[in-house]
Amino acid sequence: MCHRKIDPRAGLFILLLANIGMFLERTSMQGNVLTGVIIVILLLYGCPKIATCGVGFLLLLYCLQSFVLPVSPRALIILFSVFVNMTRRMLPCLLTGALLVEKCSIQEFVAAMRKLRLPQNLITAISVTFRYFPAISEEVRHITDAMKLQRIPAGRKIECYLVPIMLSATKTAEELSAAAVVRGIDSPNKKTCAVEIGFSATDISCMLLAVAGVILTLIFVKG
Repeated sequence: MCHRKIDPRAGLFILLLANIGMFLERTSMQGNVLTGVIIVILLLYGCPKIATCGVGFLLLLYCLQSFVLPVSPRALIILFSVFVNMTRRMLPCLLTGALLVEKCSIQEFVAAMRKLRLPQNLITAISVTFRYFPAISEEVRHITDAMKLQRIPAGRKIECYLVPIMLSATKTAEELSAAAVVRGIDSPNKKTCAVEIGFSATDISCMLLAVAGVILTLIFVKG
């Protein structure tokens, strides 16, 4: 199988299965098996960096749960045990989301949602949301560059990040919404698209692998 860009519909299907597995798991071993399946899917799609980060993060969470928290003071256990456990449970979903962001463009997402015949209002909201995060990331980079020029002390960096982002968040959302409307995203007329999407052998294999992963977590893995 060759490495290729994932079909957004296949990615959404895998993300749905990852969420189902997350909500139905009963033991940490089940969650680890599901995470392992998602890591294999990442490798099949040619995302070794994300897969490596997923393995490292899973090992970190395992060490925290098995070795650090049991010998920590009771206050730290109360504060961090729930956070560590929920992060481990959500890791398959986070890795699948990272795969979609890495391998799918916004145009492909919009084309996939139109092929799924989703309501136009939902397509508009999702497309604006996907464009919002890159805009905020660019704003963060500009703030970082400005702080480097002015040599802002470490104690004020959080304030220097939060205040401009909070002030520009609403304005950025309004500008993105206006840009989407100008491009005719909410037009009732039938849309055409230059982006061609379709299921490949890799997509089908990874969807079947995700189904097998959920079945393994629910049936064959014993806590």
